Amino acid sequence: MSTKTWNDLADLSVSAQQSYENLLLVDGNNLAYRWLHRANYNNFGEDFKRTVQSLAKSYEAIRTVVCFDFGKSYFRMDMFDEYKQNRKKPKEEEEVKKYEEFFAVLNNLPDELSEECFKFRGVEADDILTYLVDNLSINYDHTWVVSSDRDLYQLIDNNVSIYNIFGRKEVTKDILKENFDVSPDEYMLSRIIEGDKSDNIYGVEGIGPKRAQGLAREYKTLDALVDAFPIKGRAKYIQNLNASKELLYRNEKLINLKSYNLEAITSGKYGDEPLNDLPSA
Repeated sequence: MSTKTWNDLADLSVSAQQSYENLLLVDGNNLAYRWLHRANYNNFGEDFKRTVQSLAKSYEAIRTVVCFDFGKSYFRMDMFDEYKQNRKKPKEEEEVKKYEEFFAVLNNLPDELSEECFKFRGVEADDILTYLVDNLSINYDHTWVVSSDRDLYQLIDNNVSIYNIFGRKEVTKDILKENFDVSPDEYMLSRIIEGDKSDNIYGVEGIGPKRAQGLAREYKTLDALVDAFPIKGRAKYIQNLNASKELLYRNEKLINLKSYNLEAITSGKYGDEPLNDLPSA
């Protein structure tokens, strides 16, 4: 699927949804990054608003919620010191200024949008999005999550799909199966095995996406995989896998949004208070 222009998504073709009452959930920081390397990086607020509105129209959403990061996840940083430590900050004066101006716009968006917005210190948008999928999606015909973050593929279900605005592609349960031959839960397990380099979460040495997906298809769950240790085989990656029980369970807590989003949300600066603000139905 493609769109005519970056700034007008109103003509987006949504073949599977006609006159539906849908929920649209937007990964705000992820969406904003599309403007970081564009000419209006320091003045993209109106474009951001129009894009959200166009997406809501295209996906026939009767409710739209935009979720933002507010720093790194306290929950994950407390568990793993190296979490996202590979993210390099700009050093050149011009680049520093550019980032400051970009984030000045981004940080003001929650106060300027007419849609529902959620942002909590020490909590990442992924966890808020997961919470909303778990608690709200049952009330709508279909839920669309706008993000290019592959960790969110674990949220995909019969009535939950992803729209990657950067690749301009939809990822449904059928498309995930067609492209990777895994279910959403199996995809999550494959990510636990291979790790997530973008977040500095290292996986089992010698195991990339294809091997990880093969293991996920075979064992289905992390417990079943670990129970099979030691797996027979002389290959170095099999030996590494057999020695990786602790790493795998650590990665599971870092990557499994569905099981740990409540802990991640309540680990923010304000304790249990974010749950008082988040809708539960």
